[in-house]
Amino acid sequence: MDLSLLTVNTVIAFLLVLFRISGMMVSAPLFNMRNIPAQLKVGMAVSIALILFPLHAAQVVIPKDLIQFSLMAVQETVIGILIGFTANLVFIALQMAGEYVSMQMGLSVANMLDPVTQTQSPIVGQFFFYFAALLFLSLNIHHGLIVGVDRSFNWIPLGHFIGEGHLTGGLMAERFIKLTGDMFVMALMIGVPLMGILLATEIALSFVAKVMPQMNVFMVGMPLKVALGLLAIMWCMPYLGGMLGEQYSHLIKVLLGLYKT
Repeated sequence: MDLSLLTVNTVIAFLLVLFRISGMMVSAPLFNMRNIPAQLKVGMAVSIALILFPLHAAQVVIPKDLIQFSLMAVQETVIGILIGFTANLVFIALQMAGEYVSMQMGLSVANMLDPVTQTQSPIVGQFFFYFAALLFLSLNIHHGLIVGVDRSFNWIPLGHFIGEGHLTGGLMAERFIKLTGDMFVMALMIGVPLMGILLATEIALSFVAKVMPQMNVFMVGMPLKVALGLLAIMWCMPYLGGMLGEQYSHLIKVLLGLYKT
């Protein structure tokens, strides 16, 4: 190893790249799961930083003092966190749709531990989460995350603060507001067909209760809604898989141009 290459500039460039990669891994889907060992996360972040920093070390702006370096480190971390958060919006939308469906099925009280947030979440939401995670890995979207971080160095070079170029805080806020709105739309697109089937079931049960008052609709309706809800989820799985594939394709385009001026 040529120790002459180990200069102050290269160390600063490596640390700034590492901060951006670490921020991405803090909020990115699957990488942010708490049951993944911290040593593995640190090792992956360092490995990716070692690969990327030679490509972008030449454009680094050397800070004048420790305060400026601290501000650069905070900005690099926030940039990475926003990249991971953007990818995580798809999973949040699926879990929201799962909560809607669980409530309509009557399973809102049957919760399980969410490995990401360490809180209780509905079973249907967890099922959607793991289904999305399998597609996320099988379609190599995690590679797109790394490419998105690499592309971000072209729009926001190391050490350059947001606002120095055409990219401003207002433009970034507008982009993330739109992405958050798209998340709610996606949750409704997934949840509304299933909720519509369950709502039609409740309307049919109300007619049955009116025609046959001697039938205990509450005892019949609960297992019936659960069974129909599970059948509806099975019926919608091909539609959900195709929709997720389209969302992931759109996600890659968003990640590659997230900080584009």
